[in-house]
Amino acid sequence: MKKLLFLLEILLVSLSFTSCNDDEWSNDNAEMAHVYYYGLGNVKYPGGNELKYNVTMGNTVAIPTYFFSAFTCSYSPEVWYYTSSKDLIEGVDYQVTDSLGQVLQPVHNGGYSMIWPHAKQGMQSVYIKAVSNKKGSLRVLTQDPTVTMTSDNVASTSITITDEYEVRAFTENYYVTVNVN
Repeated sequence: MKKLLFLLEILLVSLSFTSCNDDEWSNDNAEMAHVYYYGLGNVKYPGGNELKYNVTMGNTVAIPTYFFSAFTCSYSPEVWYYTSSKDLIEGVDYQVTDSLGQVLQPVHNGGYSMIWPHAKQGMQSVYIKAVSNKKGSLRVLTQDPTVTMTSDNVASTSITITDEYEVRAFTENYYVTVNVN
């Protein structure tokens, strides 16, 4: 009887090894096929929001933002980025511009639109121009500053949701600070 129990134990232990799932990352999860991420690259301080840029009056700073995608698609996702400041007034002390220096106007809850053609992974910059002598700081955010984002509620990280796709922000690296000197 002991022998039988011992053999049964060995069988159960060996089955537990053979039934383990392969936990490797792959792109074949249908639920995530049209979910993308938009964020700010923080190479120097991964996992935080410590990245800072400086700009002086009359100058423009380019802030790289990144769209993370494993595929290209027929649609072009739209994301929103925002600015927020307690010290500076948008349009008076600083402006958000395009790469040619043309002033952009916020359109979606105070956010600015950015299109990612064919959902292709890449980098596009946000441009902040200092237009007054007032010193202060502002944040450039990939998430609406009025929305509380938490790492335990994935719905709070959604930037854009349509019938075709969803774009989410990261709970870290979702803002940078721009110091106007």
